[in-house]
Amino acid sequence: MSGGGERSFRTYAGLSAGVAVLAVGLALWVPGQLGWGRGALLGALLAVGSGALGLWLKRRALRRDMVAALMVVAVVFGLRAALVVVGLVWVVRREWDVVAFVAGFFGTYFVLQWIELSYVMAASRNAAGGDE
Repeated sequence: MSGGGERSFRTYAGLSAGVAVLAVGLALWVPGQLGWGRGALLGALLAVGSGALGLWLKRRALRRDMVAALMVVAVVFGLRAALVVVGLVWVVRREWDVVAFVAGFFGTYFVLQWIELSYVMAASRNAAGGDE
C-alpha cells in the first residue's frame, strides 16, 4: 500500500475509533433499567468489533483489487447478520431490552458501514489515479 493509501487508512481507522468510543460511551451512559443499558452495550460492542474486522479485511483486500474488496463487503455483511441473530438470542434469553440492542447495534453499524464504504471508494479513486 502506498504512503497515501496508508495515510487514508489511518484517517478512516481514526474515524471508526472515534465512532466506537462514542457508541460505547453512549451505551454505558444509557439511563433506565439495567437490561436496557446491557442490551445497548452488547449491540454497540458487536457492531464495533465487526466494524474493526471489516475495515481491516477491506484494507487487506484492496491491496489485491477492487473485486476482492467487494467480496469482503459481502462476507462482512453476512457476519454482521449472524451477529445480530446471536445477539438477539443472547438478549432475549437474559430478558434484556431488545430495542436497546437493536438501537445499539444498528446505530453504530450504519455509521461504521458508511466509513468503511467511504474508505473503499477513496481507495478505488486513488487506484484509478484521480477523482473519477
